[in-house]
Amino acid sequence: MLPIRDENPSYVRPLVSYSLIAINVMVFILESSSPELMSSLISGYGFTPLAFIGRPLSNSYRLITSIFLHGGWIHLIGNMLYLFIFGDNVEAALGRINYLIFYLFSGISANFAHMIASSFLGMPLDLPAVGASGAISGILGAYLIFYPRARIITVILLGYLVTLRPISAKYFLIFWFILQLIPGILGEAVGVAYWAHIGGFLVGIVIALPYRFSRRDRLGGHRFTGR
Repeated sequence: MLPIRDENPSYVRPLVSYSLIAINVMVFILESSSPELMSSLISGYGFTPLAFIGRPLSNSYRLITSIFLHGGWIHLIGNMLYLFIFGDNVEAALGRINYLIFYLFSGISANFAHMIASSFLGMPLDLPAVGASGAISGILGAYLIFYPRARIITVILLGYLVTLRPISAKYFLIFWFILQLIPGILGEAVGVAYWAHIGGFLVGIVIALPYRFSRRDRLGGHRFTGR
């Protein structure tokens, strides 16, 4: 399933989401200017669990810098598509400053989840993890809490059949989470940080739950349930 858009218009201009997309794209353009530079940036600024475990203070910057690096165009485009579709409404619900803090905190938490899972499951600890997917997973978790009934227009591939269908956000996002959880439990495949996705998603839910009930009046109660 591939989301195309949601039927949940935002009533504020999502400047933070647009800025994050622009920063990620610009950083990747810099990365892709040469294979040597990409390799250097990923090894120097990606989140490497072994390096952090050995020297946490001197490698703490990696918790944030890794969020803005990507390993390829498909990796970047996929993440930015999800950020574009789901980020605007969560930004409207949280407010710009809180949303930016939430985004970074989700990404940092996702890195910790990846490190802990890698240690317990015996996965490689010396491979740098990069990408915004952990932070964006936090947005998906928050979206599930704030807008469970919003409809996500989704491309569904069934063999040779391609169709567009509106799917309720709660079903789309729960199914997405299951797709991360199953390979994560069975043993995370090298190249996909499933536990970063899982960790970010759960952090998003945990933060959004009390915020939803304490700030229902921020945009009006109906704005937190979607349409």
